[in-house]
Amino acid sequence: SLHSKLLGATMTSILIAGSGGYVGSFLVQHLSEKFDVIAATRSHQPFSDKAREVIHQDLAQPWRFKIDPDIIIYLAAQHKFSRQPATTDAFLKSNIHALYNALTFAESCKPKLFIYLSTISVLGEVREKSVTENSAIHNPDFYGTTKFLGEKLVQTFSEKVTTIAIRLPGIVGPNLPAGRPWLHTIAKKLQLGEDVEYYNPKSLFNNICDLWTINDFIIHLSAHPNWHSNNTVNLAASKPIQLLKVIDLMRERLKSSSSITARKTDKTSFTIDTNIVENKYGYLPATTTEMTNRFIDDFVFDFNHR
Repeated sequence: SLHSKLLGATMTSILIAGSGGYVGSFLVQHLSEKFDVIAATRSHQPFSDKAREVIHQDLAQPWRFKIDPDIIIYLAAQHKFSRQPATTDAFLKSNIHALYNALTFAESCKPKLFIYLSTISVLGEVREKSVTENSAIHNPDFYGTTKFLGEKLVQTFSEKVTTIAIRLPGIVGPNLPAGRPWLHTIAKKLQLGEDVEYYNPKSLFNNICDLWTINDFIIHLSAHPNWHSNNTVNLAASKPIQLLKVIDLMRERLKSSSSITARKTDKTSFTIDTNIVENKYGYLPATTTEMTNRFIDDFVFDFNHR
């Protein structure tokens, strides 16, 4: 604003495109403590008081608003948990057309950084023990395919705008909607004292990222916006631990009486390599243990306050 310019300190402004979803509404709430947040959303949002400005916009329609944010975060996505039915049309609109609009908008207003939230699902069936940014793609579903096309779109604009695509695994956080990711399903069973079956107990696990870490990494990026352009980076928990330890931790924290059975399976389990985010970006994500504990503490809190 003019007032803050006169004071000589302008606050970094962030446009969050797709602020109506689970991740988006959390980021609006928490990033607005440090930044001027402009929220673009199709639906009416309860966080309106947090954002400096709320733009009601179907992102797949042409963007006509006149703003020039310092950072654009694009996280609108159609996936199987979306409120909109998962039609081919919905996937294309949200994951391709709307993203293209965001990138052409970015090209005209030249933000310092364009952040695209992508997903490990772009890889489809993982056949490696450790997933890196260069892991091979095998038979992704339509969601994974459209998100991968999204990454390619972001790359095509990266000569004009500094971009980063962040590949995320299962996301956890406060008030997590049921059914996503499988840790939620297990936590619910543990809470209700139901029997829990899971596979590959000895395999290492770090395939989660919590909302606090996403928020934190964006703050970290905002302080150093001139990264080499056109990067794709995995963001997941650091320090993988055995799956049985994750389940034990949850069971203990939930004071659960569930019986737990581990089974062997042919399905390969994998960890996510976080070397690039740690070494190239100088950012250490929370550990698997920390994220599991935070998730369960929120879970207990949610349950007791409903």
